[in-house]
Amino acid sequence: MNKSVSLTLRILGIALAITACVFAYLLNGKVDTAMKHTEWTVSDPEIQARKNYEGRMSDIGKKVKELVEAKRAKIDELDTTVKALQADVTDKKSKIEGLTANVSSLEAERSELTLKRDSLTAQLTEANTKSDSLATELNGTKQSLAKEKEKAASLFTKEQIDAEIAKTAKAEEGRKDLSQKYSQLYNYAQTASGNTPPFPRDPATEVSAEGVKADFIPESIKTRIVLLNSADGLVCFSVGESNGIKAQTTFKVRLGDKEIGRVHIESVQNSISTAQILSGSNIDDFSSGDVVTLEAEAGKVATN
Repeated sequence: MNKSVSLTLRILGIALAITACVFAYLLNGKVDTAMKHTEWTVSDPEIQARKNYEGRMSDIGKKVKELVEAKRAKIDELDTTVKALQADVTDKKSKIEGLTANVSSLEAERSELTLKRDSLTAQLTEANTKSDSLATELNGTKQSLAKEKEKAASLFTKEQIDAEIAKTAKAEEGRKDLSQKYSQLYNYAQTASGNTPPFPRDPATEVSAEGVKADFIPESIKTRIVLLNSADGLVCFSVGESNGIKAQTTFKVRLGDKEIGRVHIESVQNSISTAQILSGSNIDDFSSGDVVTLEAEAGKVATN
């Protein structure tokens, strides 16, 4: 070997030695740093790495991998749970929105029902007020009517009532006598002519051949004004059907020697009649308790 090659090899060897020393120095520094930074793994309850470098690196590599894989699996499990919870939250949110809309609808319906209730309450209050008012008015009318009845009852003495009864009985006897005479006349006319007479057997109760019923009313009769309603022009007399008064007939009314008006009989009961005071009459001349004379405007009234 020549000197040049030998020198080159020596220089190369020295360079390699120096490089190895430098690498060893640098590596030793890194090992120290790694050991220092991983000291916590020795006391960690999950890793429990050994103290020497190789054992520690082995334990860290194996156990950290296991921990990472376990944590990743746990993360995946938690992620699945989170997604399920999010889906549940979305579903509940949708239900809440639906319930909120339903609540809004119910609130609107409740408002409408409240308005209706308030309206009905107001109507009920008004109806109760009217009912109370009508009850008061009815009570007043009943009291007024009771007083008028008492007043009407006190207008007649026993003697006057007996006189009216006697008068009625006399009128009934006169009617029966008249009916008997008409019957005799009817029989005579029928016997003499051999035909049915053109007038009724009893003009007070029967219909004639022409289909007309004749009702006789007294030409005049004295009576007392029992009640007077000036506002409606109604007057009530103390004579009625038993005295020969008929409905839908017209009378002149005289107070003493003065004619105070005309009346039209509207309704008749046994001993009382109600009449409408006709236009042209002086209502101020009519007064409850007055004794007046009714004069018929026609001797009889015919109705088909």
